[in-house]
Amino acid sequence: MSEKLRVSAEAHFAQTAARFDRSTTSQQLARLPNVLFPLLALDSSQHWLDFGAGTGALSVPLAAQVGQVTALDTSAAMLARLADKNVPNINILEQDIFCGLKQSFSGVISSMALHHVADIPELLNCLHQCLEEDGQLALIDLYSEDGSFHGDNAGKGVVHLGFEPQQLLELAAQAGFKALSYREIFCIRNKNGRDYPLFLLQGRA
Repeated sequence: MSEKLRVSAEAHFAQTAARFDRSTTSQQLARLPNVLFPLLALDSSQHWLDFGAGTGALSVPLAAQVGQVTALDTSAAMLARLADKNVPNINILEQDIFCGLKQSFSGVISSMALHHVADIPELLNCLHQCLEEDGQLALIDLYSEDGSFHGDNAGKGVVHLGFEPQQLLELAAQAGFKALSYREIFCIRNKNGRDYPLFLLQGRA
């Protein structure tokens, strides 16, 4: 991400953090765990990484299913909202993932964060490196769209207008992931009245 886009993204999330959970999109995504978690192998011995955790839409319900969750994000304002929820087994980590992580995880989960990351191949490399052997990968984002989902894409730090999952499968395979698959998992009705499907990309380290 360019410096200009990075600053735009930080400003956007700082401004919207307080009301983020009340947004139309967030309220819809609150139903995502009910669809997603049955597709994962979760137990209380695991430590998961939530990449781009934001205010904890996935971290909070995931923490009820596993032993520990590390919620990683670069937005201090968004993580502050998550901290206010006082979930004891969530470790909040304000950091750029490209700076490296000191521990390994049973799984990595992410929702609607990939389109803010410029270097997807390097991100997938980082995610593979931080997973334990046979660790789970579960990435959710938009299918390719015309730029209308966010509207002000530059102002919101959007780098990719969704993705073609097949291309992500190929990049994930190059990063070392196996047992890769994708499916449509959810659909968001935007405030513009249009429906935008989301895919789930799964794999194993």
